[in-house]
Amino acid sequence: MTWLTRSLRRAPARIVASVLAIALAVGAIGVFAVPGVAAGTLRDLAAEDHLAHVAADVTLIDDIEAIVIPGAELIEGRISRTVATDDGSIRMIGVDFADQSINIVEPDLGRLPGSGEVLVSEGVAEIGESLTLGDASLEVVGIGTTTWWTADDVAYTELSTARSISGFDGANRILVRMTDSGADNLDLAVKDLRSSLNDQDANYLSFPTTVPDGRHPIEGDLVQISTMIGLLGVVAGVVALTLLASTTNTLITERTREVAVMRALGGARRPLRRRLRRMALGIAAVGALIGIPLGIVVANVVARMILTQFVGITPGVAVSGTVIAASLAFAMVGARLVAGRAARRVTKLPLADALRDREGSPFGGRWTNRLLARIPTGGLFERMALRAGAHRRARTTAVVVQLASGVAAVVAVASLGSSIAVFNTAQLDPWTWQSGAQAVDAGLPFDASLADGDATIEPVIVEFGDVGDWEVSIYGLAADTVMIDRAVRDGEWLDGSRGAVVSAGFAAAEGIEVGSTLEVVLASGVSEYEVQGLHPSRGRDVYIPTDVLAADLGAEGRANAFWSTGTADQLDLALPVTVDVFTLDGLFAEDAAARDLIAQVFWVIGLIVVSVAVLGVSSAMAVNLYERRHELATFQAIGGQKHQLRRILITELVPLALVASALGVVAGWYGAVGIIGFFESVNAVEIGTVFATGSVPLAVAGAVAAVSLIGVAAARQASRRPVGLTLRGAA
Repeated sequence: MTWLTRSLRRAPARIVASVLAIALAVGAIGVFAVPGVAAGTLRDLAAEDHLAHVAADVTLIDDIEAIVIPGAELIEGRISRTVATDDGSIRMIGVDFADQSINIVEPDLGRLPGSGEVLVSEGVAEIGESLTLGDASLEVVGIGTTTWWTADDVAYTELSTARSISGFDGANRILVRMTDSGADNLDLAVKDLRSSLNDQDANYLSFPTTVPDGRHPIEGDLVQISTMIGLLGVVAGVVALTLLASTTNTLITERTREVAVMRALGGARRPLRRRLRRMALGIAAVGALIGIPLGIVVANVVARMILTQFVGITPGVAVSGTVIAASLAFAMVGARLVAGRAARRVTKLPLADALRDREGSPFGGRWTNRLLARIPTGGLFERMALRAGAHRRARTTAVVVQLASGVAAVVAVASLGSSIAVFNTAQLDPWTWQSGAQAVDAGLPFDASLADGDATIEPVIVEFGDVGDWEVSIYGLAADTVMIDRAVRDGEWLDGSRGAVVSAGFAAAEGIEVGSTLEVVLASGVSEYEVQGLHPSRGRDVYIPTDVLAADLGAEGRANAFWSTGTADQLDLALPVTVDVFTLDGLFAEDAAARDLIAQVFWVIGLIVVSVAVLGVSSAMAVNLYERRHELATFQAIGGQKHQLRRILITELVPLALVASALGVVAGWYGAVGIIGFFESVNAVEIGTVFATGSVPLAVAGAVAAVSLIGVAAARQASRRPVGLTLRGAA
């Protein structure tokens, strides 16, 4: 610690830069804690509310007690229906509050409702107000919800009240908790529940939702988002280690004479190397002590942003012990590795060379130097700059790597943002409809013939199902539909038979080909279709003829949506149930907030990488000045001016910035391709990588401007040191 204190007094700027870089890198790595931090909050809420492992909307059943599912711990029936209010509509959930055991509803304010009363989620109404549900006016006596519906506006009533309002005598939503909530066991539970429903002449209205192992449904999305961001944090860590290596190497090199004196007095090499390594460990420890709290803040801020945006939950503060331990290990082990080489080099130098405190291998000692000397490189200053960079290859390499990392971060982040924006747009590109009306509740409540006679409106089925291990979007469309671009990449569009068209990206990921048999698990059971074509849509989509899909779902001639090529006003079909009216432009706008949030997090982490890179180049220049102190002092002693010194340093750095920019652009592109490719593989979708061309000139200009400013600052620092003191070699 004494050596670290002395080093701080000798080179405060370099050490502070290294500490800050390590701290920023460790803080960026803290993004990996986002899933753990968020999952902690979500799982606590899931446990507190006793969330269902299986939730299914079903046709109306009377006898919940007759449902038999082997391994089921609890089975509960509820009423779920969207009903009209004075301001529009709201989801109404009928609950037996005296015997609720799954998806438990608790009031945050007020109390649970009795007959003729209602509890609402926050923002719907205030306690004491009246809320109209259908034909009934109920008093609001509480505000609260269950985490299952936390992102929705919901009104909770007594089961008897919900039955009176909806006209249902039984239950149309089944909740199940299993003793073994593993994913495979829940798949069996879904099959057993379907069989038990069939015994009562009932079936699923939509594909059931399963939540294995006490997780929250959004956890998988959080892991993917944080992994994408965390990969940029790893880049920041690599750049920080490069900076730490540069700083440590300089601090150790500055003690060459001191170490030589100790060796001349009988000091052993091993203890000396150990003492030299302590400096790097001390810097890394201080950086980690600052960076770990920063990482905790970063993880919690990002988790809060994501949960607030996507789930409507404001989580408490949480800490991931695993990520903290990994961050600390990264800093300390990295410091030990980068310090070891420099310590060995200093302790192995011949004593005579070390005590002279002069560079032992002047320019020209290598054949590459002599070859370079024969190449015309311009004037005196240009030759000095080029030869200085060529002579100190390790330093030059470090500067190039650091600058390239910063440029790569800018290009990668910009390309990721562009790719996400284009993907979101491309998802909607095939659709040619402009507005739609879809039933809010599950099932197929519409008579498809309601659209007869209007060529601008078509009945549509929008459902979910399973293909293999993937949940897919199922669309029932007419063979001659005008609601989608029917052009396919391979095969042909639907011809009205038992065929299906599949998204090309999903098909490629799953090995699905034209002519193969596609097995789809629908709400009604398993159905098979022949793959007729592969469509360029970007999701996991399956298109099936409307009448075929309706029959397979047990509701011939029915649909759950109408799409129109005109405005929403043209959808006035006197539909019998509550619908969600929307437009294609509106769907894209709804995604804007989520896209902007992810882009903001990307740019914050990218800014950290760039900051670490700039700190690294600044530190490398400080190292460069120290190693060339005699050379630069001699230059000044023979009449060199401050502006000439500045010209040498800038001339040395600008070519490195251009080389680093070229490497950084390539690395940024392949980095974006790799990250997008990773998420394509884990999601079985076609995202596509879009190169952010506009980011290249900005990144290059930023790199050149940064090194120019660093060169100016370095020249000012070099000109301030007394020439005589430097040439004497005094400390």
